[in-house]
Amino acid sequence: MAIQKIQPADFVNKPVLQGSRELRTQRLRHLLYIFLFIGMALLILVWSPVASSQIKPTLDAIDYSILTGNRVRIELRLSDPVGKPESFSIYNPARIVLDFPGVSLNLAQKTRIINIGLTYSMTAVEAGDRTRVVIQLIRHVPYKMDITDGTIFITIGDSGDAGGPGYIGAPEMGHIEDVAFQKDNAGDGRIHVRLSDPFTVIDTHEEGKSIIVDFFNTGLPKHLHRILDVTDFATPILTIDMFAQGNNTRMVIRTTGSYEHLIYQTQNLQSIELKSIN
Repeated sequence: MAIQKIQPADFVNKPVLQGSRELRTQRLRHLLYIFLFIGMALLILVWSPVASSQIKPTLDAIDYSILTGNRVRIELRLSDPVGKPESFSIYNPARIVLDFPGVSLNLAQKTRIINIGLTYSMTAVEAGDRTRVVIQLIRHVPYKMDITDGTIFITIGDSGDAGGPGYIGAPEMGHIEDVAFQKDNAGDGRIHVRLSDPFTVIDTHEEGKSIIVDFFNTGLPKHLHRILDVTDFATPILTIDMFAQGNNTRMVIRTTGSYEHLIYQTQNLQSIELKSIN
């Protein structure tokens, strides 16, 4: 049986192969360009819907500004408008939670410490098919949400309820100016309390796994009336709770593990140190 040889002319219109060699080459080149153009066009038509469906909006920036009355306005900037996020409040512990379905996280810094008024911090995490923003509050407070294009604004508190100037307790007898937590290289925890009066009378005792520190005749600024959670620092200190008791201010230090504690004062700075015992 004879084998028939297949020629290109069997697949291309014969006039294309007629004429001089240069003319035939030019016609074939034009045909090749046409086929390439049609192929690329088809590929774009097929790929565009698929690619667009795979690109998610992203949360690109979180910022905040201070308003009058120690109010805080948080600004969430997204790559594309996504509408109003799902939101809810938690009373204990006080939180505002915002959920963005179908949004990815594009942040270098996922946690911001604010510590202004009744707003302590905000954290963004991505899980599954959504991004969640958690705003940690010192206590529950109303908030307002506004949306402009791809930016969402959350205003927390109002001028009469956002930890403005003022004290709880007896400020005329002295007050606490600031409270700071510190972890040293050995993993020990220290709490530094700055007092307006270096002669403030202090009493300390232990109750179970807590250390109680009472500051007599001492007022507490509203913005310090809070629970400071330092569990993630891995020291003997878990939380620091500050609140007023009549004319006094009480600090409750919740602890973990075995430790020994030392209290000392340098001028108007009162320090409580907890050292781990291995």
